[in-house]
Amino acid sequence: MNLDELFLAPGRPGGDDEGNVVALVRQFTEKEILGKRLDYLNDYPRLFQDRLQKLAHDIGLQRLAMTEEDGGFGWCLPEHAGGVLEVLTEVGRADASAGVLFSMNYALPFSATLDRDQAAPFLSDRLALTSVILPGPGFAGEISPLFHGRSVLARVRRTDAGAVLNGRTMRPLAGGFMADQYAAVCTDDDGRTCLALVPGSAKGIVKGPALLTTGLNACTNCDITFENVQIHAGNVFSTPGIAEALSSWLSLFLGGVSLGAGLNLFEILSTWCETRVIKGSGLLKENPLCAAVLADVAEELAVTKLLLGNLADILSSAGGRQDTARMFAYAGMIGARVQQSVMKAINRGLELMGSAGYAKEWHAEKHWRDVKTIQSLLCGMGAEAPTKMDTARFFFACSQI
Repeated sequence: MNLDELFLAPGRPGGDDEGNVVALVRQFTEKEILGKRLDYLNDYPRLFQDRLQKLAHDIGLQRLAMTEEDGGFGWCLPEHAGGVLEVLTEVGRADASAGVLFSMNYALPFSATLDRDQAAPFLSDRLALTSVILPGPGFAGEISPLFHGRSVLARVRRTDAGAVLNGRTMRPLAGGFMADQYAAVCTDDDGRTCLALVPGSAKGIVKGPALLTTGLNACTNCDITFENVQIHAGNVFSTPGIAEALSSWLSLFLGGVSLGAGLNLFEILSTWCETRVIKGSGLLKENPLCAAVLADVAEELAVTKLLLGNLADILSSAGGRQDTARMFAYAGMIGARVQQSVMKAINRGLELMGSAGYAKEWHAEKHWRDVKTIQSLLCGMGAEAPTKMDTARFFFACSQI
């Protein structure tokens, strides 16, 4: 089955290098994960770490967003958004947890393109997992600085020795329990929104207990508290728009991961319906009602791929600071719609498959859990309402919401 021929994307100049990397990732995941699905799930904690390390080092995905001068692929500039999106879609087909971890790593250097001189701390040739802490829900009865209607719980104060970071009970997107470093959106003494890069080994980081999540089980998360955490002054990035850029790139990259999970659900569903018959005679897929459900799955995924391709083009062409507001509005709007569409596709597929869809042997239920968790990270816990407000502010110049 050639998914590229079935699900079209907006044309873009990709180049042979990008195509070769995508093909290499696809070959590896099909052989080492998709082709060994039951073994992979039965020994998941060990095999996940093994495959993650191989993707990072043997395939080179850890170096994907590093500059060529630093020994990387050089895919750290906006024009490579489409290539990174395709790579993450392939990783998401195999395991969304790996895609989420790589997405958080890649979003940082892409965000730092607003100021390339400050990108270096985000880049490493080893597998250093970054956990992103974005603004979100606040605490009842407490007033906190707002970032587009979302509470910013981290504060940074500059000192003669560097900077000091404080913030309590913050929920990272994913991987907070296992992170090598944290990228936290915060505010400084002047009320400006900043981005702070915090080494995971820094004194004063307090981790809560590991959280039980619906999906993304390999991205163990927890609440994080910063108690007078000292960091280098160069680890605080005050470039205007950097927090909006980080959120925008995460919407694109995590959208690609969810699309990949949805495309593998499509493959599973296609295989399943090829052998299912109705009343012992005709194939299930030839029944008009069942065919309509299959069409819903295909439509949602096809539209998702088109939307993400267009978003990659928008972010690639924006680039400059003056387009940050446009990037943020479109990325949030499209990112939310993408997660809704993939969830609808998976739900419709599971409905048709019945008990087979919920059986772990088919892996369809894991895709549901993983994508539902990604959707909750981006569009849950009240975040969908702020996204709607972002859209209204951009398109209708609303100023009181």
